[in-house]
Amino acid sequence: MTLSIKFAAYRRNATMTESFATALDRIKNNIGGLRNLDESSIKQGIVLNLLVLTGWNPFDVTEVVPEHTVGNRRVDFALNPNAVNAVFIEVKRPGSNLATHSRQLLEYCFQEGVNLGALTDGLVWWLYLPLQGGNWEQRRFLEINLQTDETETVVAYFTRFLSKQNVMTGQSVRDAEGFAKAQRRAETAQVAVDRAWSEIVGEPDEVLVKLIAETAERFCGFKPDDGLIEEFLKLRANATPHRVDKNPQPASVIKPSAGNKGTVGRDSTLPISLDPHDSNEFREALLRTKEAWIEVQYNDGRKITRLWDASRMRPSSNVIGNLRSRPEFRAGNWQRAGITSVRVTIQRPMPDNVGPAC
Repeated sequence: MTLSIKFAAYRRNATMTESFATALDRIKNNIGGLRNLDESSIKQGIVLNLLVLTGWNPFDVTEVVPEHTVGNRRVDFALNPNAVNAVFIEVKRPGSNLATHSRQLLEYCFQEGVNLGALTDGLVWWLYLPLQGGNWEQRRFLEINLQTDETETVVAYFTRFLSKQNVMTGQSVRDAEGFAKAQRRAETAQVAVDRAWSEIVGEPDEVLVKLIAETAERFCGFKPDDGLIEEFLKLRANATPHRVDKNPQPASVIKPSAGNKGTVGRDSTLPISLDPHDSNEFREALLRTKEAWIEVQYNDGRKITRLWDASRMRPSSNVIGNLRSRPEFRAGNWQRAGITSVRVTIQRPMPDNVGPAC
């Protein structure tokens, strides 16, 4: 039996016995055992398994090359190494401090001009655009966590960025570059919005003061003094000063760890995922349906699902920005409420704890 026939039979059998989602669920259910594996076992039990499920042939050593030589060193796996569209994968033991190995992986990629790299301990996968500008961490555009991320999200990310079909056509790199660009735009916009807010509330103009006064009058029956409102706004500005992160991380990378859900700092970013994942595709669907479902996950295991009335959304609206502006998802509020993640989907999820519309 030739290697190609052997792989076809192997993959057909794998497809018959378990889907990508089933394989991931199996991995998640065995997290404790996986943490005790060594690097070689992680390569065989997880990395090669995931590569098969994304279309790669581990029996073809011109397609999936183990211990690929780079200068006088070796990278654990090279996918499609003899073509322009190649991927390097470096594997470490579970629980390793991946940050200490970033430079090693990126130097492999620099040396051979590889556009896409992955660093993993089997459970956590960091994806990089090595040839992009910025420091080591700024070249990382995505973190995938097999333990904490939802199965469909992991499948979507692996398919989009690491599947054989997308790598071979160069679509993986194009998608990664678009993904990273969107993140940089969102970060830049967030900084601009923060500065604009600080400037507005720090030196409140007549229109803002009037608006607050008229709104407050509805609650108390009379207009508060302008001086009181101006003092309130200045205090609010001082209470939440603008801070610029000199080494910003993509929103998808900043996630509370599973072991520290109750101690997430105020400056952490609440993980918000969309389904469909692509923000433009999601916005187009939202404009058609005028509603979506918001699933809020809490650190005590609760999951509350609410219907989102999105009838005011416009083609120019920023979906993630709109969600983050909701009072319960603002910095400080979501941490105090014990929220760990938010998922927003166009299709109604399976019934769980459905709350009132919001």
